[in-house]
Amino acid sequence: MAEGDGDDSPRTRADKLRNVYNQKYKADEFVKKGVYDQRDVDNINSNDLYVSQFIRKTETIQDAADRLHEALKWRKEIGVRDLTEASFPREFWDIGAMYFHKTDKEGRKIIWLKIAKHKKDPNTLPLIKKFFGFCFETAYNESPEDELVLLFDMTNTGISNLDMEMIKFVITSFKIYYPALLGYLLIYEMPWLFNAAWKVVKTWLSPEAQKKLKFVNKSDIQQYIAKENLPEHMGGTDTFEYKYVPSEERENEDNQNSDASKKRVTFADQDSPLYQSFNADSIENSYVRVNKSSLSNINRNAGPGGGNQEGNSFIGRLLTISPAEELRFVTDEDGKDAHDVISLKNTLPYPIAYKVKTTSPEKYKVRPSSGIVKPGSIEKVYVYLYQEHHLGVDKDKFLIMAVELNGDPPDNMSEYWKTVPRENIMDHRLRCVQVKRSDSRYSSDTVSVLSADDQITALNSKVDSLMEGHLALQKSIRLLILLQVLTLVLFIVFILYTYLYANSGPPQVKAEEGPQNSSTADRYCSGTLF
Repeated sequence: MAEGDGDDSPRTRADKLRNVYNQKYKADEFVKKGVYDQRDVDNINSNDLYVSQFIRKTETIQDAADRLHEALKWRKEIGVRDLTEASFPREFWDIGAMYFHKTDKEGRKIIWLKIAKHKKDPNTLPLIKKFFGFCFETAYNESPEDELVLLFDMTNTGISNLDMEMIKFVITSFKIYYPALLGYLLIYEMPWLFNAAWKVVKTWLSPEAQKKLKFVNKSDIQQYIAKENLPEHMGGTDTFEYKYVPSEERENEDNQNSDASKKRVTFADQDSPLYQSFNADSIENSYVRVNKSSLSNINRNAGPGGGNQEGNSFIGRLLTISPAEELRFVTDEDGKDAHDVISLKNTLPYPIAYKVKTTSPEKYKVRPSSGIVKPGSIEKVYVYLYQEHHLGVDKDKFLIMAVELNGDPPDNMSEYWKTVPRENIMDHRLRCVQVKRSDSRYSSDTVSVLSADDQITALNSKVDSLMEGHLALQKSIRLLILLQVLTLVLFIVFILYTYLYANSGPPQVKAEEGPQNSSTADRYCSGTLF
């Protein structure tokens, strides 16, 4: 358990974590190697509040130190301190898929996510993740001690809008990188097609985190947000329409209204590119404002991050590991070898090498004990407990180690592991638990733990298949409509042709004048009849 008895002030908790962290990691060396950003190191040495937010009551100080290390590495890798408004294409701002506007009934600022405006695209997902990271970093820096509300507006969403990787990143950001930032998550009008997806999402969350997940519709969303702060399609009276204003225009307006801005409340002068200014003028103008001073201070603090052992999956810097905390070996009276499965998922665009170790190698058979997880794939590691060692497994532990591979995999992985610097290795520990088959407490949980990543993969596959089928159906419908139009045109042409031809008829042939047409009486008088 995390230490927190006695004096539980941020300063005391931060000092405890710094002591453990400095004993285990050498920040100065990591800065020289380019693993850390010096600005982040300076921040953890001086920012007690930020450091203390890494400590969770259900975990140890050592766990918090590991998360702090992973956080600093992640911040350097993504370059979060150097991200600015200009780091992203104009369309990222114009589309209005994510913005800050209004507050809930408790005064928390609201992030609006318009899911219908997001289209699943693996090519743009890395930049979208950076965009989200920039937005969350901005929110944290504006008010490090304040929570906010994340609202998933799923109005008019369809299969093409379902992006599990994007949803997973957003939730992971609040679980790991900004654990003190989220008050709760509202999901508005979720289509029934997404039910299976959100069942998988719940497996990523601890019971406490699941309490922050709230599904709402037009009839009950006003329990959280006042009517005047809701748009009309949610039953509210707010007529706000998002419009992005470039920084140049905002600066010109700030210069023109400098006298008026001095009369505003303090926090209105510190608005960021994502925030709607909380004063009457900005609400009437209905667009997002930015103050130049806010942009200059947008990255003055660091955001927490690192690993997490909450829920059924440990989402690490390199791999997502399931189960998150323990391997469960179910035994019965038959004495057969018990086993469990470790799932390793790679969500990164490059391969990850892994290796599995245990404190009691004589008790277990691990297959495979090392290997490579390709980008976007999942590897299964089977751990077998030998029959003669069914007793006394509770003290055993497993260590999963992971490192990224640059270029082609080396021929000799054993030698490669010996040359990898310690700071480049992500590791995660699992404890062992023996469960009797008659103990039904674990049966359903075990299935959930082992199948969480499989469900994600299967769900993504089904979604992709549905999208392909949907596109094929759309093409078939367009082709059918085209054929119907052509058939109708041909039918009309046929009717017109038939009508015109029937009215004109064949030409009449006139009889020739001549003796043969003379009457019998004339021919008799003329003597030609005989």
